Amino acid sequence: MGLRGAVESLAERAPVPVSVRAEVEAEGRLPPAVEVAAYFVISESLANVAKYARATSVTVTVTRRDGRLRVEVADDGVGGACGHAGSGLESLGDRVAALDGTLEVDSPPGGGTRVTAEVPCG
Repeated sequence: MGLRGAVESLAERAPVPVSVRAEVEAEGRLPPAVEVAAYFVISESLANVAKYARATSVTVTVTRRDGRLRVEVADDGVGGACGHAGSGLESLGDRVAALDGTLEVDSPPGGGTRVTAEVPCG
């Protein structure tokens, strides 16, 4: 199925309309650990949108450039997300960091939330 197919499946099941822009398979499959980390970033982000964001739309963007995979999940909800100890966002950060990647959360109150992960992939 690949990462693109998995992301499209997540989007189809989400309770909020999700637009997917995935440019990843042209260079072949990613390392399994990278695909799994990306999947969980997207899955957890979409779950948070459904639970807390009160969003009307979400955009998931997945790109592969210069040996890095970049995943971004952005919603138009209420913002205010934080990665406090024990949260799903903190766990995602740990998962991404284990692959020498980074996870950033930009979520100003009233301004939606953008979760961005970058992971080396080759």
